[in-house]
Amino acid sequence: MKRKIFFLTIISFVFIFSISLLIYAKDAQIEGENLNVRSGPGTDYDIITSVNPPEQYPVLEESGEWAKIDLGDHQGWIHQDYFSITEESESQNDDKKMEEENERSSDSVANSTETHKQLDNSIAGKKIVLDPGHGGRDVGAIGASGGFESDYTLKTAQVLREKLEEHGADVYLTRNNNQYVPLTSRTTHTNLLRADVYLSIHYNSTPELPEVQGIDTYYLSERDQQLAEYVHGGIINETDMHDRGIEQRDLHVLRVNHRPSLLLELGFISNETEEKKIQSRAFLEAMSRGVLIGLEQYFR
Repeated sequence: MKRKIFFLTIISFVFIFSISLLIYAKDAQIEGENLNVRSGPGTDYDIITSVNPPEQYPVLEESGEWAKIDLGDHQGWIHQDYFSITEESESQNDDKKMEEENERSSDSVANSTETHKQLDNSIAGKKIVLDPGHGGRDVGAIGASGGFESDYTLKTAQVLREKLEEHGADVYLTRNNNQYVPLTSRTTHTNLLRADVYLSIHYNSTPELPEVQGIDTYYLSERDQQLAEYVHGGIINETDMHDRGIEQRDLHVLRVNHRPSLLLELGFISNETEEKKIQSRAFLEAMSRGVLIGLEQYFR
């Protein structure tokens, strides 16, 4: 009898202890368009990037009316007036993650099979410099929604870096946050690294012609024409964006660059529909696949 009571006590303790371990994870559901993310909990702190609905980010901590969120490669603070909190238990979260992993795994097998038909990992070990245009006090073009080109180019470079690194490339960014970097510094960095390819990332804008859309690719040196054709063709094929073609143009970052180099204009943020599209993860993934395929062709 005593042994039975002992076992019942142990089972009850384990059950109560396991319930107490249920942790409720908080996520911030973004509700404000182009919501500023700051380096600290207050408007006196620097803006480091912006987020948009329906994006959702894990909440790391809260301080008064501010919450610190995890953006993946960095962290920042947002004001409570522009997001709502969603909570779920860790056990629910694990189930959800497992379902998402299973879905991703199936999609990944399909995508990977298709992509690997075109890839031979010739990019492995190559030095690629990604230059997110503008930054800091130089916000670049302003989109139809009021979003800054400098924010879009940085996010684009970060997603592209992930894709290229997955295939063994050594990737360098000329800036990793919202900072101003002079044009000369960007190209000097590339030349000193003796990079195999330099890609300057931009978005276009013609507010006076908001219906204009599509992707342009610019090169300067004749040696880079084939690089432009491969990369531009890959992006167009993967994104199904309007093809505005490639063009030889005398641009500063191409003129003073001694390495194979291109400037990519990846869409018009003055076009409301296109601006929304270029903010989506689906577009950034497709664009990154296109660049990867183009570079693989170039390095063969």
